[in-house]
Amino acid sequence: MNTFTKIIATSVLTISSIGMANAATEYVAADDYVTSKLCVTATEGSKLQLAKAIEKTGLSKRYVVKNVTCNNQDIITFVEQHGTNVDNINNYLTAGKYSNNVEVTTVASR
Repeated sequence: MNTFTKIIATSVLTISSIGMANAATEYVAADDYVTSKLCVTATEGSKLQLAKAIEKTGLSKRYVVKNVTCNNQDIITFVEQHGTNVDNINNYLTAGKYSNNVEVTTVASR
């Protein structure tokens, strides 16, 4: 029975350490500015929480998209690089006009 207990304990510790290693990055606002808090909320991936945060600031979504910067990037780019649920968040911010597809066109010349 003692050996069985050791095996179970070792398994539990191994599994829990794997979970900690795969923990997601957590962003924290560096200051108390409302725009910093919006950046953090946007990366978390919840449209509902972002909508509430924007409403609480009294800013419009359009103003947020055009004027809010996060680490010297516009909020859309910041969410693309650091956020979760990127398509939904950026579609919400841009009223469905967001597309992260990049199309490359080759033009032949004579």
